[in-house]
Amino acid sequence: MKRLGDLVNQGILLLLGFLSLFPIYFTLVNSVKNPEQYARNAFSLPSEFQWQNFARAWEVVSWPIFNTVFIVVVSVVFILALGSLSAYAFALLEFPGRRVLFALVFALLLIPSFLTLIPLYLQIKGLGLSNHFAVILPYIAAEQAFTIFVLKAFFEGLPKELLEAAKVDGAGEFFTFRRIVLPLSVPVLVSVGIINVIPLWNDLLLPQLVLSRKYQTVTMALVAFQGNAESYTAPDFGALMAAYALASVPLLILFSFLMRSYIEGLTSGALKG
Repeated sequence: MKRLGDLVNQGILLLLGFLSLFPIYFTLVNSVKNPEQYARNAFSLPSEFQWQNFARAWEVVSWPIFNTVFIVVVSVVFILALGSLSAYAFALLEFPGRRVLFALVFALLLIPSFLTLIPLYLQIKGLGLSNHFAVILPYIAAEQAFTIFVLKAFFEGLPKELLEAAKVDGAGEFFTFRRIVLPLSVPVLVSVGIINVIPLWNDLLLPQLVLSRKYQTVTMALVAFQGNAESYTAPDFGALMAAYALASVPLLILFSFLMRSYIEGLTSGALKG
């Protein structure tokens, strides 16, 4: 019976693995097909590879990828910088109204983002922003609550003896934060950073509302590349799949370099449960 149970578990894992990898296979296989090959069979390998699809796709997504990388990197850097400072204050400093302020920060997690979309749009337009900072500033503000909540939980679990020893040696709060707390928090900072990267990279609604075409993100470019219902010509699915593949490359590079720290952060305690 145990042998049969192991076989069933392995079969389920293989099925789940296949279902997870199938979208990657479908995208890569169809990225080297012309429309005729795609229409004939969308699941088989093509008889002749159409590598020019990637050249066409690169023309469409190259500049939007740069825009998105710039937006995401600047946003995440400031999200982590400001969030870690606030989390340090909530976790390790004593000041009047600390619990009330943290309760207000926590309450922000309970507000659906779409409820703030209209006033946010009016504020951005009132400031006259249509460049990268039209989305960078809202992203930084929107992700503070989650970042503070997670980092506060991690900071509270740091060894109190280590922090007290630093204070006995004359270390100030900023020195303790910069030289002791931050180095111990690298894995969880990486995890929180990656968790923030994914929704920012995939966001479409806010950039489409406030960004001009010059500053369009990769999601805006992909949607425009798909066409719309008013066009009577079918999209070139081969070039479109190539564009999807190219758009995923930065995230693949990010995960390949930071996967170990990401897993360490997930298992460190602050992100459990």
